[in-house]
Amino acid sequence: MLRQFILIMLTSQLLACASISKNECLLGDWYSLGVNDGKAGELSSKFREYQKDCADHGVTPDFKTYQQGHSQGLVFFCDFPHGEAWGRAGKDYNTACTGPMEPAFRSGFQQGQRWYKAKKVVDDIAMAINDLQNRNLTLREDIYAINQRIAVEQNASARAALLNQADRLRYQMEGYNQEIGRLQIRMAQAEANFAPLNR
Repeated sequence: MLRQFILIMLTSQLLACASISKNECLLGDWYSLGVNDGKAGELSSKFREYQKDCADHGVTPDFKTYQQGHSQGLVFFCDFPHGEAWGRAGKDYNTACTGPMEPAFRSGFQQGQRWYKAKKVVDDIAMAINDLQNRNLTLREDIYAINQRIAVEQNASARAALLNQADRLRYQMEGYNQEIGRLQIRMAQAEANFAPLNR
């Protein structure tokens, strides 16, 4: 399923990145352009971009032919796997799929959206844990540096100040560790929620 998802997204991105050139305007293969746009999930309103670009080259695109190709391309795009891939990418719902083709795409999109939201929870918690662990690493290094100074400090007042500073940093580390523990409990639940969707 993951492999299929990746292939679908790569195909959609490559098709969506296509732009019309002067030669394409002059060639006038509006049916093929429509098919490619439909396969990429583009709205037929993209045709307006072709009108604008081709006008610079004195060419008037054929919307009827383009629309026929676009409708054919949507037959390829408007299915459950593409809907799921669209949802997993965190995109807004694609309104290109209408009529009898819409339910399958919507069902896939909803499934993909559930996957995306569950994974985002896991990723956000993992990022928060990583951030706190990095803060603790910095604090640990700071405490080590303070202990090095304490070892050679002869002045009692300065030594006491350094000891107090190290204690404050340890207290801060303890607070971070407690928060990491709470996040790890949340992570376990988030991963349990995500696991059934990650198929």
